[in-house]
Amino acid sequence: MSQTTQSFKQRRRQIMLLMAAGLVGGMGIIWRQGMTKTTKQFKSVVELKQLAAREITHFEGGGPRLSFPVTTHRQGKPLIAFMIYHYGFRPGLVRMSPPYEVVWFNPASGELIAKTAVSPADFGQTHPANEPLPEWKFSMPPGMTTGSYAELHNHFFALYDVLFEVWATNPSTRSSALQGAAREFLKLFDQISEPPLRPYYDALGREYFEWVRALAR
Repeated sequence: MSQTTQSFKQRRRQIMLLMAAGLVGGMGIIWRQGMTKTTKQFKSVVELKQLAAREITHFEGGGPRLSFPVTTHRQGKPLIAFMIYHYGFRPGLVRMSPPYEVVWFNPASGELIAKTAVSPADFGQTHPANEPLPEWKFSMPPGMTTGSYAELHNHFFALYDVLFEVWATNPSTRSSALQGAAREFLKLFDQISEPPLRPYYDALGREYFEWVRALAR
């Protein structure tokens, strides 16, 4: 499948989700929710991840790797961040280091705002920075193929785009569609995120994750 086709399908998912949430599709809906723009304001997290990948060097079979995107504030502005960590694997098992850098991006322009060296202590963790995190056994959800697992990631990123835009522009917005999106986002995050890094995600994106969990209730 071409990159153009993938981009079109992802954008179509985003639009469908935004319409279900009442965030696009009519100026009357936007006005009722106290919003003033009908066009998407931010780059997708997939686009931002592609920009972040330029900040690291990948090696076949292991090496530096990007985390999933993390929504956060820095100096009062909403940003998308990515943690960088080392990883390696052997059949069925994954080993990774604690994050050693964080890259921060302006979600509207894609500008790299900062690249910061970090240690576990910056995330409130006591794990030694020079020791790997506990190994974990990787397995795809039951019944999934490699292709359907990749599609699961794409759906997760589309949900991320929808929820980030609401969080960044009008976080008090509530609807049953958004509640469903938040619940699905959290479910997918638990399925595909790296278990040893979850405390780091929670620490870096604490405000966002608290908002999503409240939205999901």
